[in-house]
Amino acid sequence: MVNRASTLRAEEIDDDLARAWEDLVVGRGVQADVFDTHAWASTWLATRPQRAEHVRVPGVFAGDRPLALLPLELDSTGRAHELGRGQRERTRVVIGTPEPRPAVLRALAAELRRLGIRELTLQRMPSRDPATHTLLTALREAGYAVDVRERMTDMIESTPDGWSGYRSRHRGFDTAIARTTRRTGQLWKLRIAAFGAPGARPLAAGLADHEELFELSWKGRLGASPERRRLLARALDARGQARLYVLYAEDRAIGSCLGFRIGPVMHWHTIAYDPAAALLSPGNVVHWRAQELAFAEGGLALIDLLPGASPLKDRISSERPALLDVCAARVPRRMLPLLRGARQVQRAVPIATRARIARLRKGVEAPAGAAGPARRLEAHPAGRVPTVPGPELTLDQPTLRLLTVACGRKGPREMRADWGPDDRWYRIGAGPSALARVDTGAPVPTLREVVRYDPAYTLEAIALMLADLLASPVRYLDEVPVRDPRLRWPRAWGGPDRASVPAPAGALGPAEGI
Repeated sequence: MVNRASTLRAEEIDDDLARAWEDLVVGRGVQADVFDTHAWASTWLATRPQRAEHVRVPGVFAGDRPLALLPLELDSTGRAHELGRGQRERTRVVIGTPEPRPAVLRALAAELRRLGIRELTLQRMPSRDPATHTLLTALREAGYAVDVRERMTDMIESTPDGWSGYRSRHRGFDTAIARTTRRTGQLWKLRIAAFGAPGARPLAAGLADHEELFELSWKGRLGASPERRRLLARALDARGQARLYVLYAEDRAIGSCLGFRIGPVMHWHTIAYDPAAALLSPGNVVHWRAQELAFAEGGLALIDLLPGASPLKDRISSERPALLDVCAARVPRRMLPLLRGARQVQRAVPIATRARIARLRKGVEAPAGAAGPARRLEAHPAGRVPTVPGPELTLDQPTLRLLTVACGRKGPREMRADWGPDDRWYRIGAGPSALARVDTGAPVPTLREVVRYDPAYTLEAIALMLADLLASPVRYLDEVPVRDPRLRWPRAWGGPDRASVPAPAGALGPAEGI
């Protein structure tokens, strides 16, 4: 059968072609990429329907079966670029075999020329993919001048030796995770739940916790494109390719990790965690345990942490192949650098303009109204005898970690920077209902900070309980910081004297559904 080349519009991609498109990506082996899937392209387009008229998908077909696809956005002047620019992490030509067939990509390049594309830019093409270099050769043979520049790097690691080999290569990180897990286990029982994996609960059962953690994190509401992320997770879950792992401390989600398993490749897409629990390293812990569970499924040959450096990626990925920005144009070769420079200036002007507008808006913002003066209040005890003997907390290392998390600080040193030399912490109520930091060096004990475990108690009620506890008046301002931590008081510490309760072993609980 003779291969044919043609170009499709977005509305011409039916369910049969969509399934064939997905099968192409799986057939790439270790080059399989979530950004090549029809699920990614269709969910991007579903959240930007106004862009559909500009979408073209040049392809090469054997009958109705696609052999190669290159989804693009095309303007009326003959300029084209990869679909989803600004949102996708990588760009590839979509083929269905680990190694490209040069004749197929030559036919694809000829179709690009027939379509009238004068200038084609493709960002972040993987240099490790042989299809990238074969496509560049085909473009040159089709009469395009091609300019290639390295932009950034992938963050990946080949894993032919499975979890044991991968773990061994990153032994230092594994040891750090084990140490963090043991320390956290002295406070809260940890467990990890898997969703979407074979034999696990459905992905939808864990998405609410994942989205809540995103809202708590600096990323906020699933990042810049919340609806697209939801649609992508659901679309890949329908194909059995989505994996979600959530780390719980007791009953509270503190970290989550979403990934996509495409053939033998695990793409770790997003990590979210509660910033108040940063001292417990929930992002690192959930990711490392998720890696172990992903390997347990078998057949994993490549870990993909996506482009861009981060402290976590730097520690657990050892391969950093370059990503290439490609510009192909039907101009004389000597003109291509000038053309590319002009395009960069055009892109930079709107960016600079937006930044200037943002600065001007900041400059004209009206200053926030000054708050009224704080009121100094005083709570008096009902009697002269302390209601509970010895209510002061012992500030050992586990207790300091607990307070750091409850107060949302990065570490004990940062937390203690605000404390005075005579500050003490007290437990209030059975449970406890609250913890209170009190300056005992003042003429009258002064309340400085509150950690409230029971939101039913107002600051005034807590001050009165503290006064009864100490059998002394307690002064406080009506703007004393009141923390409402998501992580509760450790269950294993339950009595008034937590030091009398043995600390748990701190081992991470078994995964649910695995």
